[in-house]
Amino acid sequence: MSVVFHMTRGIPSRGQVGEPPRSDESGGLSFHVSGPTRVLGPDGRALNIGPRRQRELLTLLLLRPGVAVPVERLAEELWNGRPPPGARSTLHAYLSGLRRVLEPGRRAPYRLLTTRDDSYALEVPAESLDVARLCALTDAGRAAGVVGAYERADELLGEARLLWRGEPFAELADHDVAESERARLVEEYTSLREEAAEYRLAMGAHASAIGDLMSLVRAHPLRERPRAQLVLALYRSGRQAEALQVLEAGRRLCAEELGLDPGPRLRDLQAAILRQDPTLSAPPRPPAPAPICGYRRTRVAGRAHHPRPHRDSPHRRR
Repeated sequence: MSVVFHMTRGIPSRGQVGEPPRSDESGGLSFHVSGPTRVLGPDGRALNIGPRRQRELLTLLLLRPGVAVPVERLAEELWNGRPPPGARSTLHAYLSGLRRVLEPGRRAPYRLLTTRDDSYALEVPAESLDVARLCALTDAGRAAGVVGAYERADELLGEARLLWRGEPFAELADHDVAESERARLVEEYTSLREEAAEYRLAMGAHASAIGDLMSLVRAHPLRERPRAQLVLALYRSGRQAEALQVLEAGRRLCAEELGLDPGPRLRDLQAAILRQDPTLSAPPRPPAPAPICGYRRTRVAGRAHHPRPHRDSPHRRR
């Protein structure tokens, strides 16, 4: 089962990304599954969550926060379809170990690692889970971009990127159960970077987008969107020859790897550069369009927040 993190709305305010908000529901703990699984205490220090299998069990529960998973299924997933004799007893020992780490000194009923019949659930609020916050920030950034608040969109996506510390659910690298959610989050992060570059290009901040776009093209050489964005950023920075080299490298790669020509987006871009098409020039920063019913509301640090309108917007107070 895959958790749809982007449905959450627990978005931190500025200055809270490095130190996530501490929810009373989670006992002041924050949970991190981008990269190796970590649990940070109320003081920001990492807790010792135990041996490898115990860390894997915690990560399996964080894959589906709030979802009660039967013991038999947890055993199948933990040992990748081959639970050893006595797996149930060993699993219960790991669960007890996690409870001692997450809720020291507490007795039943537990608030975090709860029991439902013969199933267990980790009750982690969205604002305490890094990938949920990352997806909520991405949603808020996209909402700001839709109404033309590009600076705010870039800021929110930048905060989301700071939460990315490596491949999600890395503790479950050898477990098939996490593969689809891992792939979805990697794609979400890649799209986030592409959209951030789009907003910077829209703001005329093309030079600041070049470094990350080069990294994106190296990591995903067959993705046409970041290659086209890089070409445009280089061209607008007065680096026309380099822009054409990036296009030529993409053409060769498509021919060698796929036996295909580049798509129409890259072909049209190359033709436009060669004829010095004036439409390629950096656009002026546009005012935010006036939405009929106001800006889409998002939640930031427990309060309603509107993406900040452009200085020329009719919504700006005089």
